Amino acid sequence: MKKTYRLRIRQNTFTPSNLLQKEITYVDLFCGLGAFHSAFDSVSTEQKKYKCVFACDIDENVRKLYEANYGIKPVGDINAIDISKLPAFDILCAGFPCQPYSISGNKNGFDDEKRGNLFFSILKIVDGKTPNTIILENVKNLHTIHGGAVFATIKSELEKRGYFVSYKIINSKFYNCPQARQRIFIVGQKSAPYEFLVDPSNEITAVSTILDNSETRFLDYYGKYRLEAVGAVGGDVVREDSCRMLYKVINKVSGKGGRQGERVYSIDSCGPTICASSGGPGAKTGLYYIDNKVRRLNAKEGLKMFGYSDEYKWTNIVKEEDMLFYLGNSIVVNVAKAVVSNL
Repeated sequence: MKKTYRLRIRQNTFTPSNLLQKEITYVDLFCGLGAFHSAFDSVSTEQKKYKCVFACDIDENVRKLYEANYGIKPVGDINAIDISKLPAFDILCAGFPCQPYSISGNKNGFDDEKRGNLFFSILKIVDGKTPNTIILENVKNLHTIHGGAVFATIKSELEKRGYFVSYKIINSKFYNCPQARQRIFIVGQKSAPYEFLVDPSNEITAVSTILDNSETRFLDYYGKYRLEAVGAVGGDVVREDSCRMLYKVINKVSGKGGRQGERVYSIDSCGPTICASSGGPGAKTGLYYIDNKVRRLNAKEGLKMFGYSDEYKWTNIVKEEDMLFYLGNSIVVNVAKAVVSNL
């Protein structure tokens, strides 16, 4: 008698999404308020999920803010990290300190004893873990300081380690951000050169779109200061960065004014760069002419200037002045998102 056989096929329990799912890990060095983390969260999908496995920042309050908002407790000094104990990761992100390279900083570059050599601290981690991708961010002046020697060293050191290096100076005003903030992004990849996206042709986003109408802390400039119109009578000055400056704030006693924190801008265009080091009555944010009155931005508005979520937690962790300082050192989330979305 001929035997018959019944073929039993085991049903595959995996769905297409299971088969395609990929987790990509990254570390967030000099993490600050977490712009890279917010950017990766915003582009993560079920098929391509990004996960932060390590973060660090020297500032204790920044570490508290990062933990409160992202659930990860950063470590402190990058130079105290035991690289052998770091988890494996695919991407290294580092918005390393800009003061040694900034126009408003000391411009000492690598000669800054405290912060100028932190790029080489990054390289030690690169050498120990060899990530597939490196994303660096800094002020645009990094590209030209010391006749371009600093940037040339950074590019050369990455290329020595087998990375294709691409870079671009990006202005946040093109990315639905009401702030003209130019920063250089450097991307090194092992596989192939990274291609930056073409800047979108978006209309400039006005500061008026992020204003907190409940804010009542206006500058009482009648006592100590006077406003001096710029440009033609009743007109303004449109700067190269698209900001519209209306007035200079002048000290009545000294007759001096018009520096970075003593300029009044229109809310109908984008604002100038929020800067941690600027002083004066418009310290850090600049001043704005709102309903025939003058004031600087509050922290809630500052967070929106950088693309952070309305749910970003800070009020029970740091003072508002400190929050504005940290924002002045931050990366714009919208720009970081554009960079990481094309990896």
